Amino acid sequence: KAAESGGVHPVHLDSVSSDFALKIERLNSSNEAGDLMVDMFMTYCRLVKKYSIRQYSPPVQKALTYIESDLSADLSLSTLAAMQNISASYLSNIFKKETDKTVTEYVNGKRMDYAAHLLATTKQQIQSIAQICGIVDVQYFSKLFKKVKGMTPKEYRKARQNFTED
Repeated sequence: KAAESGGVHPVHLDSVSSDFALKIERLNSSNEAGDLMVDMFMTYCRLVKKYSIRQYSPPVQKALTYIESDLSADLSLSTLAAMQNISASYLSNIFKKETDKTVTEYVNGKRMDYAAHLLATTKQQIQSIAQICGIVDVQYFSKLFKKVKGMTPKEYRKARQNFTED
């Protein structure tokens, strides 16, 4: 509840809470319970620090929440503005002012962060990862990934696999 009042969106809270519920069910001793409580406290504090959107205006909060909820959706400036019945130029101006990024920069950054996570933790094909991240054209995805992350998706996956094998 404290994390929720700290401005963390319920999507993030639900994911973390579900993980902790499973861990609670698997507890074997009171010592483990104490360690888990500390872990829970720290995790929820990190959530508030990372995902709190209270400092943003309502239109930016709504845009950020929608972006976070489905990276494969149409996240264009015009779509995000139309959902809120505001002009694209107004959303563009306040989004840039409050986040120091354009909507496109923010969306692409989130998509590439998620793509990097999937590349490092799954064996899904790069084309599938591109689609999950909302980019249909795999060549554009690879170009954008290299621009944001400094290497191609294939190079990134190979580097992360070598790192995890050591």
